[in-house]
Amino acid sequence: MIVDLNILYLISYKMSSLLKNMENKTILKRYQDINAYGFSERLKTRVLRKIEEILSRFKRLDLTDTIYTSVKELIINATKANVKRIVFADHNLDIDNNDDWDKGTAIFRQKLLACKLNEFSNKTKSLNYKVKIRYIYNRNGMRVEVINNTPIPKIDEKRLRGKLESAMKYRSIADFYMDNADNIEGVGMGLALIIILLKNQGLDPDLLRIGSEDEQTVARLEIPFNDHYIPYREIKFREKLEKEKKDLDISYEFK
Repeated sequence: MIVDLNILYLISYKMSSLLKNMENKTILKRYQDINAYGFSERLKTRVLRKIEEILSRFKRLDLTDTIYTSVKELIINATKANVKRIVFADHNLDIDNNDDWDKGTAIFRQKLLACKLNEFSNKTKSLNYKVKIRYIYNRNGMRVEVINNTPIPKIDEKRLRGKLESAMKYRSIADFYMDNADNIEGVGMGLALIIILLKNQGLDPDLLRIGSEDEQTVARLEIPFNDHYIPYREIKFREKLEKEKKDLDISYEFK
């Protein structure tokens, strides 16, 4: 009997993928998204309660401070990004133009010094510049996604990559500040704090990802509860590979 090795490989892969992902997919839960236009005390309380609710369910309340502080920083960064767009628009500046970016960022910093971030909430709401907070979890881990409904500007994305790379070298926020005191922004300090918190908790800082997806900016923080947790990127890679194998299988059927 002649056996098609491609078919055997496909069957083997599908079985392995099914076994590894079955628990993740069948009990994956998601809270209703929280939409925010500012960062109020009420929002802080809601965020903390959701995190505590999930962690208490799986007896991982030891992670509360790390996750809450990290998510809080991501929400602040997302809110600042929305306010920054408003400042640029109010001054007729192009956020993707290098010269305009320097001018607009200087004005934006002055605005933040003069006003509280939450004072812009009415303007962000009128323009529908919102921040969405999403919680997805199961017994193996959780991920929190903080989503802006606008993409990250190219200039900001490049600078963001540099800040993340720089922060990876530190284990103390004080050391990071001392080495970067002359070239520090609130966003840079916030990201460094998250990276250092994750490291000190024994978590992989690579499980923090920020970038543009479908014309949105997504900050995704993943927290494993045990060794069975499958990172989001790996799940998406397996799904892509499975789709390619299905396409290959279909093409064989029509040969």
